[in-house]
Formats: sequence, structure tokens, C-alpha cells
Amino acid sequence: MSAAWTGPRTASNLPDPTPENAPATTEVFARVAESRGWVSNLLKSLGHAPDALARFSAVGHYGRYGTDLNERQRELVICIVGRNIAYAWAHHSPLALDAGVTQAELDAIKAGRTPDGLNAADKALCDMVFAITGFAGVPDGAWQAVQKAFTPRQATDIAMLAAYYVAAGALIMGLGVRVEPPEILAIERDWQKLPRVGDKVVPKG
Repeated sequence: MSAAWTGPRTASNLPDPTPENAPATTEVFARVAESRGWVSNLLKSLGHAPDALARFSAVGHYGRYGTDLNERQRELVICIVGRNIAYAWAHHSPLALDAGVTQAELDAIKAGRTPDGLNAADKALCDMVFAITGFAGVPDGAWQAVQKAFTPRQATDIAMLAAYYVAAGALIMGLGVRVEPPEILAIERDWQKLPRVGDKVVPKG
């Protein structure tokens, strides 16, 4: 094994990037922390390719904070995509509960089905995202329901957000990204509750 592949592996199966072994990453990490409040193990695992990290995290920032979907709808999308990925579920099932998704709805999603009792928009969204993750196309009936409930921009945002988390899931599994401990995950949960204008956190004071 070459020296480049030695070192601690706390975030993923790769050695953790540091200012010494990945100096160009330091600035990108600072931008990620400003955007998200912290640098997750998923994004840390991309630190050896800082240009990729910058571009990937920018798409993720849009997906989390810039879409024309409400917070509950965003978390429904993310939880459906991440339902079989322990890392994604550990991050987003608590955020979904905070956004108004019920435990019964999460249980249904975890079981691989659209929850019962949803309003028309949320049902259309869930049916669309389950279809996306099945990689067999969205059935005509599901598309018609989406078109009734959402604007073209919103439908694009649903598909884009799902696609980002499909890619994130592939990275998580491919790089062996490890789930952070509860006290670290709490940083993300607290950050999500901060007031925002658009996709920017409102400074305190």
C-alpha cells in the first residue's frame, strides 16, 4: 500500500483529508461549513477532490435550501431515496420528523411504499420519487398527478433533489462513509432550525 493510502479513516474508507494532505480542500471546507453549519462525513470524504466537492456540495445546497418545495416535501424526497442507506436515514429521518413527517409515514417509506392518508401533492411527490428510485420511468398516471399538484419548476426540483441523493447514496456506499455520532448529528439538526432568507441563514443579532 502506498503512503498516499495510509492514515486515519474516520469519515470513510479513505484517509481523512487535512490541510497537510489536501491543502486545496481547506477553503472548500470553509465554504461548506458556512453553507451547512458543518462538514459532514459524506462531504469530507470528497475532500481529496476539492473541485468535485465544491460542485457537488453546491448542488446539494440548492437541493436543501433553494428548491421551490417546502421542507416537509424535501425531506419526503430525501427519505424515500435514502430509505435503504443507513447513513442517509440517520441524517434525514430526524430532520423529516422536525419538518412534520410522522413516524407512521416514515415507517411506510422505510417499508418501500407511499404512506396512506397523504394529501394529493404529497402522494404525487412520493409516487414520483419511488418511481425514480426504481429506474423504470414515472408512469403516466403518476406524472399526471404531479402536473396537477406542482409547477414545472417544482417537478424539476423533485427530480433534481432525488437525483442528487441517488448520487449521494452511491458515494456513501462506494466510499464506505461512516455515520457520525449523535452529538455531531445534532449540529445538523440545530442548523436546520435556524431562520433563513432564501437559502441564507439570518445572522443573529
